[in-house]
Amino acid sequence: MSHRPRLNIEEAKLFEFVEQRDLILESDPRSLIPILFRPCRVRVLMVTDGGLDFGSSNFGLRTFVETLLGGAGFYARFDITLAHIDARSGDAMMDPDDRINNRITNFRFDNSDHFQPDMYDQVWLFGIRSAYPNRDPNDASVTTLAPAEIDAITTFMNQGGGVFATGDHASLGRALSSAVPRAGSMRLWDSTAPPDEVSMGGSRRNDTNRIGHDAGTQFNDQSDDIPQTIQPKLYKRFGPFAWMRTVFPHPLLCGPNGVIRVMPDHPHEGECVEPAAPTPQEYPDSTDGSPRPLPDVISTSSVPAGNNSDGTKQATEPHTFGGICAYDGHRAEIGRVVTDATWHHFVNINLVGDTFAGGAKRIGFLASSAGRDHLAEIRTYYRNIAVWISRDHQIRCMRNHILWHIIWGDRVLEAVATRDNLRFADVDLPFFYDLGRHARDVLDRYAGRCQSYELIIDWLKPRLDFELLRTLNPWWPTPEPGPDPVPWFNLEPLLDAALGGAIVAIREKYSDAAGEALEVSEDQVAEIATAGASRTLELALDEARRSCRTVDDLLAGSHPKDGPKQEG
Repeated sequence: MSHRPRLNIEEAKLFEFVEQRDLILESDPRSLIPILFRPCRVRVLMVTDGGLDFGSSNFGLRTFVETLLGGAGFYARFDITLAHIDARSGDAMMDPDDRINNRITNFRFDNSDHFQPDMYDQVWLFGIRSAYPNRDPNDASVTTLAPAEIDAITTFMNQGGGVFATGDHASLGRALSSAVPRAGSMRLWDSTAPPDEVSMGGSRRNDTNRIGHDAGTQFNDQSDDIPQTIQPKLYKRFGPFAWMRTVFPHPLLCGPNGVIRVMPDHPHEGECVEPAAPTPQEYPDSTDGSPRPLPDVISTSSVPAGNNSDGTKQATEPHTFGGICAYDGHRAEIGRVVTDATWHHFVNINLVGDTFAGGAKRIGFLASSAGRDHLAEIRTYYRNIAVWISRDHQIRCMRNHILWHIIWGDRVLEAVATRDNLRFADVDLPFFYDLGRHARDVLDRYAGRCQSYELIIDWLKPRLDFELLRTLNPWWPTPEPGPDPVPWFNLEPLLDAALGGAIVAIREKYSDAAGEALEVSEDQVAEIATAGASRTLELALDEARRSCRTVDDLLAGSHPKDGPKQEG
């Protein structure tokens, strides 16, 4: 289905040019922007079992896999290996497709030809089976992954590898993921005592279906172009006072167009949870001085009243449940983990329609322009996961690429400067601030506001006082300050100025390299950016202190002209 608008001949030629340019940018970006890093490579292993696969069937993951094969943008490429616990072949493993790095059937984590802790950067687990009878040849009672397999995954996670895990209602997915460290306690992997919210047909099931284009609530409303609406958790960044607050979603739900608030719907989802008693052994202390990182339910899904799947299920009672849970292991120098309530947020039937349906339900979100917009947001969520659970050094690599691109591709310095060949020493603080604000706008369009915010904070982390860092970072848990009714101060311009300083420092260092296919050291660029941001931050802090002293002098001894009379 073409999304191209109706065009005249000249417009059609321009449209074709833009499409060709975009293909070049994806396949060979250095031919358009010579001074450009090669994309950061991330090695991804995707594992599934039972009736799930990576093909084009209703319960295939092809739409999702295609999303990651397209990369996160010019700054990242995902080398994907597909693995199935069982013996599968053909289209089930996306054959043929030369973009797939490898395909493995009869997969085992304790087979060194299949998996080693340093072989991949992230592992995605999509399980449907409830048990693996005799998975361990030495212990017939083992019905999940064998102990040796869990040991291999644990080593991988403790060495910084990221994990995503999901199943569906009740015990679906338990065999593959329930014994995996951290992921096993960040989601329900079995039915619960009544009222069982992860049941398939009870009135308290997690039925997120929204009424579609047909009358009544139907099971296959999950396959139309109307998504469920989720409630992302909003994190507050406080200034010195309670009124100084900015809210951010979790980076997983932060897109170039704002907060991601939609997901595919489904008649019986699983549920994500925060562990009731997280142990220090499983969730260790941070190594950066921040509070101990713990799993966080970052979005809530809601169940409408009265869903009955056209009379085949009990009518639902309205309630809410955890849809996505995230754990930031990087703060403890281990891997990050994400769990999702259901793989129905990822399979074809919930994205591009039901093969055996008619009308809009046959092509899902592709059926309307609004549906395609929803699908674009959902696919941004997929890419956000892949970026967020990457190893720490890979995320720094991606951020360096984005910064490099906005300098040499978008020419943000030229958009603000009135003269060429600016030197860091010749630039004043207002210019750094204006440049940083402009660059933040560009960064937000590429990676979302959350990612651009994280970029600057990470640069400055080694140079910031802990209390100031905690004030600026919305994703660190911190107590709310006491009330203060009037917004006197805002510290966020410090970050804009620091970003401007980083850009000027990099441009000054590489100003003579324009037009050359230059091999640039990412570590060197990061070092220069950090130094420039830190120097500018010092200028900004000095100016902020000077302004505070001026205000203090101005207010010292001042009182209303008709103020209260002195006693005595």
